[in-house]
Amino acid sequence: MKIHIFGDSHASNIYSGWKDCTNVISHHLGPILCYSFGKYKLKRCNIKNYGLKNGDSVIFCFGEIDCRCHIHKYVNNVKSYKIIINVLINNYIEAIKININKCNIKLKNICIYNIVPPVQKHTIIQNEKYPHLGNDEERKKYVLYFNKVLKKECNKNKWIFFDVYNFYIDNNGYLNKKLSDGNVHIKDGIYLEQFINNYLL
Repeated sequence: MKIHIFGDSHASNIYSGWKDCTNVISHHLGPILCYSFGKYKLKRCNIKNYGLKNGDSVIFCFGEIDCRCHIHKYVNNVKSYKIIINVLINNYIEAIKININKCNIKLKNICIYNIVPPVQKHTIIQNEKYPHLGNDEERKKYVLYFNKVLKKECNKNKWIFFDVYNFYIDNNGYLNKKLSDGNVHIKDGIYLEQFINNYLL
């Protein structure tokens, strides 16, 4: 049984801690937004093309870039961050269902990876292509609500919410720098492997 993870750089075994996990095959699709995957669906990611077999598991990993760089600029007096995130996730879930149906095999586990803890803006060098929009507390709210809705949707669909969030936060609720790559990624895969052993095997 292989575990296939599809997504942005948080699905990468170069940037993130999946390299420490046995049986995990990383499919880093580039800096794809949850918004884009939800909108364009199979045009952005079609897992049928990646050689999955009966009994394999899949993990979908999108949304961190949305929370860090995009949601804040669409918040206004009419649209709250919760409304924006609800729409994103509705489309995300639909795109996952289409992928699963088109795959036409029996998967052991269907998982959605949590959005990783945000970082405090002043602790890293900013990337102009992917700016941190909103203050630290606002971005933390986006991430926490995003994960809350993802968990609810996973429960509804009898999928697994791959939730290691609390293992990777510091005392202030941000990404623990000791377990990170010094930027926005989880680097130490110890708790990823632990979750796999407890829930996916």
